[in-house]
Amino acid sequence: MRRLMFAASLTAIMGHGAIVIADEARNNEVSPDTATEDDAVSNWSLGVGLAVVDYPHYPGSVQNETTIAPIPYAEYHSERFDLGKDGLAAKVFQSGRFKLDLSVNGALPVSSKKNDLRTGMDDLELMIEFGPELEITVASWKNSILRFDIPVRANFEVTTEHAPKAVGWSTDPRIHFEQNFEHWDWEIDVGALWASQSYQDVFYTVDTTDVMASRPSYQAESGVMGWRVSATVERRIGDWILLGYLRQMDLSSAANKDSPLLGQNSYLAGGVAAIWMFKTN
Repeated sequence: MRRLMFAASLTAIMGHGAIVIADEARNNEVSPDTATEDDAVSNWSLGVGLAVVDYPHYPGSVQNETTIAPIPYAEYHSERFDLGKDGLAAKVFQSGRFKLDLSVNGALPVSSKKNDLRTGMDDLELMIEFGPELEITVASWKNSILRFDIPVRANFEVTTEHAPKAVGWSTDPRIHFEQNFEHWDWEIDVGALWASQSYQDVFYTVDTTDVMASRPSYQAESGVMGWRVSATVERRIGDWILLGYLRQMDLSSAANKDSPLLGQNSYLAGGVAAIWMFKTN
């Protein structure tokens, strides 16, 4: 899927960011003493780098997009907030094995003139996706953690021509494993992507006005969009951060596998980045 993150590039394909929402059981007021203590232990870093990413226009698209782009990068860590390659997390709701985040995702616009299967159809607009994500820690070790993540996102098309338009919802529950040792961090995710009919309409429905000899009419339905396996690796060397990401999607059992707009049953997406951290407090 066309993703928005990783400083508008790589983390986009990685497909996750987080802002943890408030714990109702806690006091919403922050005392001056707490704020002072938080500032005292906080640290931040600034960097700049270059990312190379390759991804399909949409799940099942025959055409891919390869982008090379400079990226700004920032990290901030304190008792309550974390900002890094996984996005922004406000650590205000975490109890035992459970944590509730705000999951953020997105999809970049695609011109139908650049996509053979969508020739003559409406362009795909910018997509913004957000909603709660429940993280359940199944097991943890000294340098490792195994989680079950359950995000549920509302999806909106965003254009300059009209107000954001709601286009259903989606979820991609997954098993998440991560391990950290010395200067290496790596993560593996295995899961499925499920979406409502109105969301899948955007990618797979062919209206009667868009019918061609090679593109029959088709009405998309809700259900599984695909199964995914993804891996992320990070290596820190001095002031440098090296990042790599790879995702394999299997669409062979997708609810809309018969859509004329789904041109392949699997795809590989990925990217790499090198970031130089030039400022640290």
